[in-house]
Amino acid sequence: MFIESLKNTIVMKFIYYTNNIIYYLTLVLYLTIIYGMFMQVFLGGIQVILFFVLLFNYDKFSERIKQHLSTYGILSTLFLLLFFGLLNYTDTILSNSIFFSIGLYIVIPMSLGTYFTYIVYQLKQKVS
Repeated sequence: MFIESLKNTIVMKFIYYTNNIIYYLTLVLYLTIIYGMFMQVFLGGIQVILFFVLLFNYDKFSERIKQHLSTYGILSTLFLLLFFGLLNYTDTILSNSIFFSIGLYIVIPMSLGTYFTYIVYQLKQKVS
């Protein structure tokens, strides 16, 4: 039992620190805008992988954390469907509205990234 608890603590700390390093590096790179956008793609990929790792331990979390993880999964799926669904219409929609483009490429993904960072922070607080 102690070994299992120690393993979960180590895994949660790894997820927490990995996510935070990449998240804050993305924010810093947004000073150059283009590098921030490239790093945001990397951040999203890492967060999806970490999300699936957390799903394997889903039954060990409190109801509140389960609700947050479910919400994050649904929002991320809806965003990806919206993003890839709109790729066919980028010439008509995105060229007409710079605000729509900024929202789709920057604001929504970073909001999801911030939400996942909050979830991981909450999990670390419970484990520590």
